[in-house]
Amino acid sequence: MKKLQGYLYFEPGQIFRALKSNDNILWEHIRDRMDQGKMVDDAITFGVFDVYKHLLKPGEHMLIDWFLRTLEQMYYFLTQEHKHKRDFVGIHYNLDKEEAIKRLYNRAKTEWRKDDTEKSIRTRLDIYERETKPVVEYLDGLGKIIHINADQSIEDIYKETVEFLKSHWLLQ
Repeated sequence: MKKLQGYLYFEPGQIFRALKSNDNILWEHIRDRMDQGKMVDDAITFGVFDVYKHLLKPGEHMLIDWFLRTLEQMYYFLTQEHKHKRDFVGIHYNLDKEEAIKRLYNRAKTEWRKDDTEKSIRTRLDIYERETKPVVEYLDGLGKIIHINADQSIEDIYKETVEFLKSHWLLQ
């Protein structure tokens, strides 16, 4: 997904993992939150998102991976989109919790992700149920979410996502 033409990819987690390797108080905080499977504070996330938006060029679109995780993030995002008169659609990848745990644990092994311990994975999935699922449900009620079955190969998930984007004139 990172290389879809005309889209500027934004994944806060990727940025936070890169930044947490620094040795200062802010990045110690991020490292501690992520290693425990907790979310980074909204204020920090909003700041990183503001920089990302600033880098958008005319005609570029946003491809955001795991930004709207809380109601506060959703309200912030909706306010920004309204202010800039932009529309959006969210993609929700449906996957059984146990399969998600298995895949994340395997990712920890292949990508050397220290923040993908069994405990932190379960914590993140519990946070998803408690904080992110209401965001998905709210946006789904507005008709702003499409659901894609993620219990298939990466290639098939990608193909289905691209087909959706093309069918809705969001990708050429």
